[in-house]
Amino acid sequence: MSHPKIKPEWPARIAQVLRKQQLTQAGLAERLGVSSATVSRWMKGTHEPTGEAYVALGNLSGSPEDVYFWECAGINAGSISGASSRIIASSVRVRLNDFKLVVGQRLSSKVVANTANAVAIPLLNVTAYGDEVPPERHVRLSEAKIEEVLTAPLDWCPHPASMICMHMAGDSMVPLIAPNAVIAVDMHVTDREILAGKIVLVSHRDLGFKIARLQRLPSADILVSANHKCEPIDITSDSKWKIAGQVRWWVSKDPEA
Repeated sequence: MSHPKIKPEWPARIAQVLRKQQLTQAGLAERLGVSSATVSRWMKGTHEPTGEAYVALGNLSGSPEDVYFWECAGINAGSISGASSRIIASSVRVRLNDFKLVVGQRLSSKVVANTANAVAIPLLNVTAYGDEVPPERHVRLSEAKIEEVLTAPLDWCPHPASMICMHMAGDSMVPLIAPNAVIAVDMHVTDREILAGKIVLVSHRDLGFKIARLQRLPSADILVSANHKCEPIDITSDSKWKIAGQVRWWVSKDPEA
């Protein structure tokens, strides 16, 4: 005797997000940085969202739906910091005492440990190289896996559903950003005019990700490192170099800890 196939829960949950946020499937795809076909497969129940997508859906949906999506991403949401919270509290594996917070643009002096109105941001197993040494293997975002989930105040994340964290290697941004820092990137912002003068994450089709400050000249776009020993990189050709997002803030481990 055959048993009817159990319909997955996530299509109905995502449909609730669409209604609550007054979004179409195409609008949701744009907010999450995925294709419309991907969202369509989610809604049909043929493909399950990735862990990163579940985290983004949780940030976008708000309370109380956020808990469902975070738990699907593998986060233990056993305790919630409040009805208005956007983040699980004690379950996130981040020891803030081990890190020195280095502030960037639009950051406030709020204490990160206050998890009210905070955002869950996936830390991916992706490394951005701040120097000219290419990675041994370029891990594309489509292949990335979540290592853990970090938290940040909502004020730090203008586009919560578009935030990701990744590792950084190299010393081209010293003394501004220390080697082995974790950087938070807003993938929503990619317009070169808007990002002129700001620290950006760029992607090269062969070399992977790089971090530097974008400087726009009359006839060229260049990446300028904080470390004066590193020469600027010309990224005028957008056939090779793509702006992946704006680096909003970063954390670096205290070497004396």
